[in-house]
Amino acid sequence: MPKKLKISVQGGMITPTLLVLLAIFFVFAITIMSWSLQERKDVLRESRNTKALQLAEAGVDYYKWHLSHDENDHKDGHTWCCGDDDGDGVGDDALTLEDCGGVCGPYTTEYRNCNDVAIGKYSLMITPPSIGSTVVGVESTGWVYEDNSVKKVVTSQLGKKSLARYSFLSNSSIWIGEGESTSGPFHSNKGIRFDGDCNASVTNASPDYLYRDYDEDDNIIYVLHDGIWGLAEDDPCGQYWNYPDSPVDFSLFTVDMASIKKKAEDYGIYLPQFNRSVFHPGRGYKIVFRDDGKVEVTAIRSFFTYDYYDGGWKTDDEEINKLWPATEQVYDLPENGLIFAQDDVWVEGTVKGKVTVVAANLELTRPNFAKITINNNITYFVPDGYPDDYRDGNSSLGLMAEGNVLVPGYSPTNLRIDAVMLSQNEHVYRRNYGGEVNGGGLLNKITVYGGIITNKLWTWSYSYNNILYDGYTFTETIYDNHLTYGPPPSFPTDENFDVLSWSEIK
Repeated sequence: MPKKLKISVQGGMITPTLLVLLAIFFVFAITIMSWSLQERKDVLRESRNTKALQLAEAGVDYYKWHLSHDENDHKDGHTWCCGDDDGDGVGDDALTLEDCGGVCGPYTTEYRNCNDVAIGKYSLMITPPSIGSTVVGVESTGWVYEDNSVKKVVTSQLGKKSLARYSFLSNSSIWIGEGESTSGPFHSNKGIRFDGDCNASVTNASPDYLYRDYDEDDNIIYVLHDGIWGLAEDDPCGQYWNYPDSPVDFSLFTVDMASIKKKAEDYGIYLPQFNRSVFHPGRGYKIVFRDDGKVEVTAIRSFFTYDYYDGGWKTDDEEINKLWPATEQVYDLPENGLIFAQDDVWVEGTVKGKVTVVAANLELTRPNFAKITINNNITYFVPDGYPDDYRDGNSSLGLMAEGNVLVPGYSPTNLRIDAVMLSQNEHVYRRNYGGEVNGGGLLNKITVYGGIITNKLWTWSYSYNNILYDGYTFTETIYDNHLTYGPPPSFPTDENFDVLSWSEIK
């Protein structure tokens, strides 16, 4: 009987198993490869994003540097503001900043690495500062040549601190009495006696100084004291004291009054030196700010004189007696906020807007520097429904004089000055009228909302043996924090710009 043929199926099972395993392997391998490729793409994209962001940041850094060399150039060295529709880097010179929506650009610059290889570009859009501000807006877009679809946009605000960031700054020694208070940063280059109240830094550049005093026989003596000393040392105010501190170089803040004069002649209000003669013996101008945003200017015909003591008795024209009505003019506040008088001025009223008043002879055709006299209260405009002490930063006043900024002998018993006052060469002060016997006497309170910058001695009152006999019994300086980066027009600033804000928008 023949044998049956037996067929084994065991070996045939290996092939499908191998196929399944190979399929799993290939799926896994493809997945790994796809993941690797995607990861590589992600790394490349992230690298390009980082490079694009760095290029955008380079644009902001560049313009910060550019402004430090030419703070008034908001067109990146070009003559045009906008209108570069075809991307050739050339705009329309006929378009104004207003035509361009208040923003200049785009200004595109190629960026090269340290090996001088072009790796990408950044494009800048510049928003110039408004009147009474130092803040410049910069929007910078960066992209790399590797992939033009990858872009990063950074926005930043760059600003220069103004000299008005100090509530008080002096190039001479000062004394804050027991009835006086200050707020905001306070600095002297020589020495400070502080018996009053404070709520911010009080700094002095000197470790010690010679304080002028009197001995028992009323002889002047000089006593060596610490750079800052006084009754407030053991009060909370003492915690803010710091000396010696870095000096403030007044030469860095020398006001270019000739430049301000040119700007006032071109786009502001320019008041020439008054024509003096036998028939026109007057001097200077009375300036009255109005709460409707206008300003009245009238030439002065004659004065009442006041005697004051300054190392000896002297006489000066202080109080206005008669005006020249025919010279009166009413102006809108100028677009650039500048009023330049090549003569003395008397100022008062309610300021609505941002403005700077400058008094400077320049040619020195008179023997004295031009001065500014606070003729009466000066306050900022307050909208209806708000308290009298409401201040929103929309109004600011700078009073800048070659010579004195003077609170006169006829000043009211309660005086408010909303302004930053600067004397380039002399004093911000009230003179010593010798007490009631000589026409002076004690007044109640003077309040300054803003700041005081004085080259020489500052004071609102006078005492003998620590007893007040002339001037204001109480003084108060209120810090205006709007002025650090939003000073009055053309007010002096630091040399360098600060980065005030930075953000990546996409």
